[in-house]
Amino acid sequence: MSRWRRKKREEDERENTERWAISYADFITLMFTFFAALYSLSSVDHGKLEKFSSSLNRAFQVIESPIPVPVDPEEQIIQSVRKFTDSVEELSLRTDSRGVVITLPGESLFAPGKAEIKASGYPLLDRIVSALNEVPGEVTIEGHTDNLPVKGGKFRDNWALSTARASAVLRYFIEKGLDPYRFSVAGYGEYRPIASNDTPLGRAKNRRVEVVIRRGW
Repeated sequence: MSRWRRKKREEDERENTERWAISYADFITLMFTFFAALYSLSSVDHGKLEKFSSSLNRAFQVIESPIPVPVDPEEQIIQSVRKFTDSVEELSLRTDSRGVVITLPGESLFAPGKAEIKASGYPLLDRIVSALNEVPGEVTIEGHTDNLPVKGGKFRDNWALSTARASAVLRYFIEKGLDPYRFSVAGYGEYRPIASNDTPLGRAKNRRVEVVIRRGW
């Protein structure tokens, strides 16, 4: 019995000793961490701290930057064309199902019944050339007339006259360095009016060349 008590007491003493050793180790670890933190605070490199702070700010600025709004290609083309045409009263600019449409009055480019471009029309076309150099896409040049029959001259009818006028504008554009692979030509004669042919003013509006920057961007 006494032997068992002695053994029990030895086991208890050993267990207490182990507990004390564990507590002491925890205390030493805690003190080391505390002094390491004090050392870090006392020896901080302010230059590195500023660099870190700046990097962090830039990172948050990138994250918080607003997502850019996609640019409407049609609106971008219109703005590019307007840079060269806004000051020209003869030109008009609009959009429809075909794309962006630049309208040039026939009287500004051609004599009645003719398809040779007047010298006074060159500055007008030069502005269109500059605008087309700024924008992508395929372009159709469309010729239109009023409904008055062609009298004399080398053109049989308004179909032929409107096509020849559109072709003359195309040749001028190519001579100025525009890519011919971008272009097509159409002549519609009197059959796509934008105004009534019953008045001189309406007929003048119908005699026109339209430069169409086609959809597909």
